[in-house]
Amino acid sequence: MPKLAQMSKELSDVQLVVSELVGEHAIPIIDFLTGKEKISEFIIAEELEMEINEVRNILYLLLEHNIVRFLRKKDRIKGWYICYWDFNDHMVPHLKFKILENKLENLHNRLTAESAGQYYICTRACMRATFDEAMEMNFKCAECGIILQEQDNTRTKEFLSERIAELEKQLNKAKPKKRKVKASA
Repeated sequence: MPKLAQMSKELSDVQLVVSELVGEHAIPIIDFLTGKEKISEFIIAEELEMEINEVRNILYLLLEHNIVRFLRKKDRIKGWYICYWDFNDHMVPHLKFKILENKLENLHNRLTAESAGQYYICTRACMRATFDEAMEMNFKCAECGIILQEQDNTRTKEFLSERIAELEKQLNKAKPKKRKVKASA
């Protein structure tokens, strides 16, 4: 794979992982930390024109998922502790794999529920209910009072099956490579 295409893929993986686990508001911090080492949270806040508390909150959220790591040192003059942050980029493939794995599991659960259940919908699209829920409401919409109609969820099941197949392919491609440990002589 050409170097530029590889960098683009890595960038999109980073954006996927960060936005899924923390939120898109954390992407500028990761972009700033990429390629740098031991950057003070004060410098991050200053360069990105953000409040220090906002930067710290985002960094701690990133830390919960091991996307960043830090080193804490005591300032000799002020006596405060200052954290120096690094982007933990080698975690991105593992985190991406876990995200895809969880999505796949959720889709399998949803497909199982769709296949096993019978669903009823309001013709005005107010609600969707299982058979038991519809029975409790006397097959009337709780919102508008119209009689609920049985839903043919064949298309939903087809869509879920297609999405599962697609995610399985992505999961196979995203499987992290194991790092080889060199034996010491």
